[in-house]
Amino acid sequence: MNINENNKEIADSQNVAVGDDWYKLSNKKICSILETNPQTGLSNQEAKLRLEKYGKNNLPKSKKPNWFIIFLKSFLDPLSLIMILSGLASGLVSAISKKIETVDITGLVIIAIIVLTNSIIATIQEIKSLNQVANLNENKQFAIVLRNSKKIEVNIEELVPGDIIFVNSGGFVPADTRIIDNQLLRIDESALTGENEPVKKISDSIKDKNLMLGDQKNIAFMSTLVIEGKMMGVIFGTGKESEIGKIANKITSHKPEKTPLEKKVTLLTAIIGLTSIILGLILFLTAWFLKDSIHPSSGGRADIKNLLLVAVSAAISLIPESLTIIVKICLMVATKKMARKNVIIKNPKSIETLGNVNVICSDKTGTLTQNKMTVDKIFIDFVEKDFKDFDKVKYKELINCISLCSDAIVEKEKIGSATEIATIEFIKKFDINYIKMRKNYERIDEIPFDSKRKLMSTLNNVDGKEMIYVKGAVDYLSNICTNKFINGKVTPLTEDDRNILNEQLYKFAKSGLRVLGFAQKEYKNPKDPYESNLIFLGCVAIIDPPREEVKKSVEEAKKGGIRVIMITGDHKITAFEIASRLGIADEVFDGVLTGQDINELSREELKQRLKRTNVFARVNPEHKALIVDLLQEDKNIVAMTGDGVNDAPSLVKADVGISMGITGTEVAKSVSDVILADDNFKSIISGVNSGRNVYEKIKYSISFLLAANISQIITLLLILLINKDIALNSVNILFHIFIIETIVAVPIGMQKERKGVMKNPPPTTKSESLLKGIWVQMIITTLFNTLFAVLNYQIAVWWFGYGTESSLAFGKTGVYMAIMYSPIFYSILYNNFFLPIRATKTICDVDKYRPNKWLLILMAVAFVVTSLTLIPVGVINDFFDFTTIGLNPILAMIFFINSLLPTVFIYFTYKLVFKWI
Repeated sequence: MNINENNKEIADSQNVAVGDDWYKLSNKKICSILETNPQTGLSNQEAKLRLEKYGKNNLPKSKKPNWFIIFLKSFLDPLSLIMILSGLASGLVSAISKKIETVDITGLVIIAIIVLTNSIIATIQEIKSLNQVANLNENKQFAIVLRNSKKIEVNIEELVPGDIIFVNSGGFVPADTRIIDNQLLRIDESALTGENEPVKKISDSIKDKNLMLGDQKNIAFMSTLVIEGKMMGVIFGTGKESEIGKIANKITSHKPEKTPLEKKVTLLTAIIGLTSIILGLILFLTAWFLKDSIHPSSGGRADIKNLLLVAVSAAISLIPESLTIIVKICLMVATKKMARKNVIIKNPKSIETLGNVNVICSDKTGTLTQNKMTVDKIFIDFVEKDFKDFDKVKYKELINCISLCSDAIVEKEKIGSATEIATIEFIKKFDINYIKMRKNYERIDEIPFDSKRKLMSTLNNVDGKEMIYVKGAVDYLSNICTNKFINGKVTPLTEDDRNILNEQLYKFAKSGLRVLGFAQKEYKNPKDPYESNLIFLGCVAIIDPPREEVKKSVEEAKKGGIRVIMITGDHKITAFEIASRLGIADEVFDGVLTGQDINELSREELKQRLKRTNVFARVNPEHKALIVDLLQEDKNIVAMTGDGVNDAPSLVKADVGISMGITGTEVAKSVSDVILADDNFKSIISGVNSGRNVYEKIKYSISFLLAANISQIITLLLILLINKDIALNSVNILFHIFIIETIVAVPIGMQKERKGVMKNPPPTTKSESLLKGIWVQMIITTLFNTLFAVLNYQIAVWWFGYGTESSLAFGKTGVYMAIMYSPIFYSILYNNFFLPIRATKTICDVDKYRPNKWLLILMAVAFVVTSLTLIPVGVINDFFDFTTIGLNPILAMIFFINSLLPTVFIYFTYKLVFKWI
C-alpha cells in the first residue's frame, strides 16, 4: 500500500494525514486513501503486512538499561572512585618498596569487598525499581476491530492504519481515529488538551483550516476516554505517529537532572576527599618529622613504607565508604515501604527530594476529589433539605423523573454521563429499583440532550397515563415551567417562586455545585410541545466531593511546613469551594486566579499574587509550568502532580513530578519521578513522610561515620605528638572500616520510621548541606571517642612506664579496643533518633523507643568479630600488631569500661547541650 499514490494530499506514507487535515476529508475519501472498507474492515493478512510496515501501536518508551551496564556505572560513584584510587595508592606504595606483605594484601582485599558490596547493592536496588515501574503497565488492553467482515477483539498493540474500530461508553480510544459514525458521542480529551469538559463529537467533515486539536470534533485521539455514547471509526494514526505519540517521542528522550541528594553527596564527597588528603598528609609529615624520635620498640613501623601505608589508610578511614551503601539501602527500604502505600518510586534518589518539598501543586479531580460526581444538596418544596428529610413516597414524582428521564446504568458497570450516574446513585440510596421502573413504565419517545437546549425529555407510559419527564439546566428548565409541585400539590409558579429559585441557584453556584433540575407534565394534547407548560419538581446539586482523608493530609502537610496549591482546569468557583473545604484556601491564601488572569499579569505581578494564592483554575499547560518556575525562583522545592500528556512539561519542570497510576497516561508516567498507584493525595503525604525519614537516616549515618572516622585520625595524631608512637597500623585502620562502616553503620539506615518527622519543617533551600543540624552530634561524639581512646593509651603508659615495650604494646591494644568497641556501643544512640536533629522536645520525648533488630544483631556480630582479633594467639597478635605476652585481665577490663563510657557521656552531654541550644 502506498498512501502517497492514492492521494497527493497525504504528505507522509505512514500514519499522519496531509498536514493535520484528516478532519477535512469525507468518510468515503478517508477510506479510499487508507484502502479500507467500513463494511468489511481489513483482512487478517493485510493487517499483518501493515503491522510489519508501521510497527506496533504503542508509545515510545525509554530504553531499559542492561543490568551489567548498571553494575559498571555503580563504580563511577564518587565515594567508590575515591576508595578505588586509595586502594591503588596503597598498592603502589607496597610495589615501590618491592616488599608486599600479607598486611598489604589484606588491606586491598578489604577495600575490594567494600566497593563490590556497594556496587552489588546499588545494582539490585535500581533493577528492583525499574521492574516495579514496568509491572504497572503489564496488563494488556484490547479493542473491538472489524476484520474479514467480523468483529473481533485485538490487542491494541496490533492495530494498524485502516482498521475499523468500535468504542463504547467507558472505553479508551486506542489510536488516532477519524469518526465515521457515532451515537451521542462525548469524549474526555483532558489527557491531551487539558480541557476538563467532555467534547461532543460528530462524524461529518469540517472545512475550517488550521484547527486546534480540541476543535477537531470528528477526530477521536489516542488515550482519550469515551464518556457517553459510542463510535465507529477508521484508524489513521498509531503509536509514535499519533498526536500523543508525537509528544511522548519528544518528552521521553529528556535527560533527568541530578537530584538534590546526588548533588549534596557529590559535594560532601569532594569536601571529605580533600580533607582526607590533607589530614593524611599532615599525619605522614608529622610522623616523618618525628621518625627519629619514635621509640625503637616500635620496630619497623617507623620506616617510610609503613608511614605511607598508615597515612594512606588513615586518609581512607576518614572517607565514609559505606555512605553510598547506606544511602542505597535507605532508598531501597523506603522504596519497598512506599510501594505498599501506593507510592511507586521510579527514581529512588528522588525520595529525598520528595521528603524535602515545601510546595505541592496538585490537580483537583481524582487526586483531591473522588473523581465521582455525587448529589450533595437537594432542593424540593422550594427549600433546601437534608437527605434524611427525603421521603420516597412523598416525592414519588421526582423519583419517577430521575429514573425514567435517564439512560444511566449503575450496576457492576457504570454507564452514562457523570451527572446521570450521580442522580441514579442518589435514588438507589432509598432502595429505588430504577431498572424495574423502566420496564414497567415504557419509554414511548424521547428528545436527547442537546447543548443548545440543555435539556433531555422522555415520554413514558405511567399507570395508563402518558407522562413527559424533563431534566436539565435549571435556568433553561424554569423558563418552560408554569407550575410547581409543592407539599404534594400543584400550584402556579409565581414570580416570588422564581426569585427564591434564583437565590438558591446562586447559593449552589457560589458553593461550586452543578445543579440539575427536574420537571413533568401529563401529555394530553398531541399538538402540545413536550417542553412547555411543565410542573417544576425540584433540583439536585452535584459535586465531585473531596476525598474524606485528604483534609487531614492537607492539615498534616501544613504542620510540616508544606504549602498545598490546587491547579485545575475546572471552574474557579468549584475549585475554590473544594479548596476551602480541604483547607487549601484559608484566611492567608484567600485568592483564586484563572488562566486568563495569569495572561493579563506581568511575571513580577504574578509572583506577588502567588504569595497569597493557592487556587488556580481554568489554566493551560503552559500556566502550570510557569507557576512551578516562579515557585522555584523563590527557592521553593516543588512537587507537581499530573495525569495527561499536557501535564508532561510541568512534571519535568518540577523538582518531583508525580503522575497518576490509574488515570495517568503513559507519557505522564514516563517523565515523572513518582507514580501514585491509587491517584490519592494522601499517598503523596505518606511519600513525603518516608522521604523525610530517609533524609534523617542519611544524616544520622553521616554523623556516625564521620565522628567514628575523625576520632581515629585525631587519636593517631595526638598519640604521635604526645608519645612519639604510631598507635595503629594499616590493617587496624582498614579493619575499623570493615567492622564499623560495613557492619555497624549500615543498619542505622534500616531503623523504623520516626512518626513525628512531619512536625519538623523541611530544609529551607535545595542546597542545604547534609551536615546541617548534625555538627553538635559529630563534635560531641568525636570528642569522647577520641578522649577515651587516648586515655586507654595513657593508662598503659602510666601502668608500665613511658617508652617501655609493654606500654607500647598494651597502649596500642587499648587504642584499638576504644576505636572499635566505642562506635559499636554508641551506635545505639543513632538508632530511634536518640540524638535529635530538629525535634523541639527533650530527647526522650522525640519518639517511643522501637528496637532495630538488625542493628542489635549486627552490633553483636561486630562485638564478637572484634573480640576474636584480641585473643592472645601469636598469629592473630602478629597480624594485628598486638602484644604476644598475654593480656592483663585488670587492664583489659579498664580498657573495656573506657570503651563503654563514651556512649554514656555522649548521651547526657548532648542532652544538656540540646536543651541549652
